[in-house]
Amino acid sequence: MKVVIDFDNTFFTPQRDIDDGLALLYLLGSPEVEVIGITGTYGNSLIDIVTQNTHRLLQTLGREEIPYFAGGRMIGDYDNPASHQLVQWVRTYPGELAIVATGSLTNLWGAGLMDPTFFSQVKQIVLMGGKTAPLQFQKQEMQELNFSCDPVASFHVLTETPNLAIMTGNHCLDLPFTEDHYEAHFGRYQNRHVVQLIERYSEGWFQDNRDIYGIDGFYNWDTLAASYLVHLEYFQEEWLHSTLSVEGLTHGWLTTEVGANGLQQSVSLNLPRVKEAETLRGHIYNTWLQVDF
Repeated sequence: MKVVIDFDNTFFTPQRDIDDGLALLYLLGSPEVEVIGITGTYGNSLIDIVTQNTHRLLQTLGREEIPYFAGGRMIGDYDNPASHQLVQWVRTYPGELAIVATGSLTNLWGAGLMDPTFFSQVKQIVLMGGKTAPLQFQKQEMQELNFSCDPVASFHVLTETPNLAIMTGNHCLDLPFTEDHYEAHFGRYQNRHVVQLIERYSEGWFQDNRDIYGIDGFYNWDTLAASYLVHLEYFQEEWLHSTLSVEGLTHGWLTTEVGANGLQQSVSLNLPRVKEAETLRGHIYNTWLQVDF
């Protein structure tokens, strides 16, 4: 399976999400996957920070042969190196390339603008983003931070991609990751470099989720999107029939917005949800453990 990940990786950045990096580790640990390349976009942080994090992660893993291209810096920055490279990869592997996109969708829509056949040539796109209900936690509500980054790009990607699946913020709540889970799955493997890497940079993220949201653990948003692409058997399809609007997507809403103005379109969206939570959790940990460096 030839895969590109398009993400806003902040794995090494304090008080920022680590799940983009964990998604890449999952893909690299999957024997079914060949990571053709990586593209970066803004979202969790500025594109320069995303680029620094990604080069550092690839260097740490000894995988610097994987090509990386920086992409959009802001909403509307569609003519960028990542978008151009996405077009080239799809032309090289027409009908074969799958894309996991876990940040703003600026790069993907940029590729669509450069080549009107782009979305029809992609084998599959799996996104992480959007919400169908408020993400309300003990201390405060969590705001959506992917589709809302560039709602125009999100609207076009969501309405123009034939084979699309979306791991929403709401459905990611079906599979929390806790420190107890880490101990249960990693306890016997403390000498593994990948375990040391994950545990070191998860420590602050566990604490931030407790302090900011009152969550005992964290939700591994982006790794779930990657695992859906590789192992459909752990999920069940759930379809949403809605009218998307650019206005609604400014807040990440995938549900019909009553009275929404501007660009709108009726769509049917595949929003898969976890079917076998404990089995999937074990599979993800085992896949991470396959990353050797």
